[in-house]
Amino acid sequence: AERDVLRLPTARGALSDVNWAHGELASVLRELDAPATEPPARDVLPLPPHAAVESGALGVRAALAARIVASGASAGEVEEGVALLRQLLTDEQRRQAREVGLEWPLRAADLGRMPPESGDALRFRLTLVRALLRCRREDDALREARAAAQACRGAPAAALWLARCLLRLARRDEALRLLQEASAGPGDGVDAATPDAAWGRSCAAAQLGAVRWADSRRSRAQDFYARGAFERAAEMYSEALGATPGDDKWGRATLHAGRAACYRRARALAKAAEECDAAIALFPKYARAHFRRGICLVELERPEEAMKSFQRLLSLDRNWPKLCEWLVRAQSQAKRQKHGGGAGTPSSGRSARGGGDAGARAEEEVGPRDDSDLYGVLGVTSDATEKQLKQAYRMMSLKYHPDKQGGSTRAFQLIATAYQTLSDAEKRRAYDEGSDMKSRKKRADDSSDSEDERNKKSLFEEVERKYFPERYRFWPFGDPFIEKRKIMARRHKEEQQRVQRQRAQQGGAGSDHDDEDY
Repeated sequence: AERDVLRLPTARGALSDVNWAHGELASVLRELDAPATEPPARDVLPLPPHAAVESGALGVRAALAARIVASGASAGEVEEGVALLRQLLTDEQRRQAREVGLEWPLRAADLGRMPPESGDALRFRLTLVRALLRCRREDDALREARAAAQACRGAPAAALWLARCLLRLARRDEALRLLQEASAGPGDGVDAATPDAAWGRSCAAAQLGAVRWADSRRSRAQDFYARGAFERAAEMYSEALGATPGDDKWGRATLHAGRAACYRRARALAKAAEECDAAIALFPKYARAHFRRGICLVELERPEEAMKSFQRLLSLDRNWPKLCEWLVRAQSQAKRQKHGGGAGTPSSGRSARGGGDAGARAEEEVGPRDDSDLYGVLGVTSDATEKQLKQAYRMMSLKYHPDKQGGSTRAFQLIATAYQTLSDAEKRRAYDEGSDMKSRKKRADDSSDSEDERNKKSLFEEVERKYFPERYRFWPFGDPFIEKRKIMARRHKEEQQRVQRQRAQQGGAGSDHDDEDY
């Protein structure tokens, strides 16, 4: 303004206006800088509907029923409290019907003449919903919450409790929409000044903000996981779990499952299995959690427990991708532990070497065990890619190279064998399906492979026939040619044994004749 005054004679009025505005602003700033004599008043959050009922605002009987269901002393007492709350709700509805001259119970023709439910009836309903949720009766609670939302349309407290019920039943989209509506304020015909409306609006806004913040942490965790920063991704999942409301059971279950995937990639397999257990505790029918738990147990070399997880998944979803392949892996690992010295069982080669000096025995213990799973030898997951296998092989071979301090020839050879097997697609598939068990058994007893052994079903076919019989042709009275095949196999075996005896006799006779000539 001063610059304008110097250049424009017509702008002299602007300077006086600016001086006045400056004085007003200076006085306001002086008032703000002055110390306050009293602390500013804080907004007090009103009591929730169930707390008002417990405090006795709706009578002694209502307070007694609300306290019983809140204490949760025993299942019988809680059921008594729920029944008493239902009776009080019915009494309130009867009172409202009498006020407008209607008979109770209402007839179908009188339903339209019934006035909207009172605030006391809404409090009874919401207290009943809370009691049913504490009893883990989510379906009954959802029905009561829907009735409350329909009887008091636009009430934020009713929308809030309906959203909480939907969150527990894994219906997040509908629940978030209701939270959005409740946080925006009451609908038409609802008094916004009531304590229940203020409480519902503030709680809905808080829950909606917590869910959105947790979803942002989840997105960051997924980004870290995609970049291979598994520990950082696990931290993001932990932050999201800390912010997710307890009612969002499905959201918490998926976060536990996501953190389990991070721990598995970071090779913290025990913690990954615990996260899967936590997800299953929240949602027993969570198929992905059962699948990841089974994979973690396979990599922990606990195939029997893994089989139970996969069987549970089979009862939930028979078409789950790669379920049959993982069943075969678990079964082959169990057989390998039983016949070839499983994880945690001393191998035959190591136990036989009882002699030798202490240094040789100490060198044996360096590195992975002889009886370890080949994936565990390299320290990779069972679904590792070729690039991950090569990287793990380089790291492990450098770590246990015999020329380095702390190296081991036995461990180095075991690592090389594991990489040679898993880097070859055919050998890896055969190892996963347990096809190596047949050759191991043959080397153990040093006997020739019979026709029965050659015609024996593969482990993959055996597992597939057991768990997926619908993939094979059904014989209602059994295979009609099975006995014929057994007879033919037995005759072929007898013929082979007869030929071997003849060759042995001819060889013996020839050697005796040669000795006589000599």
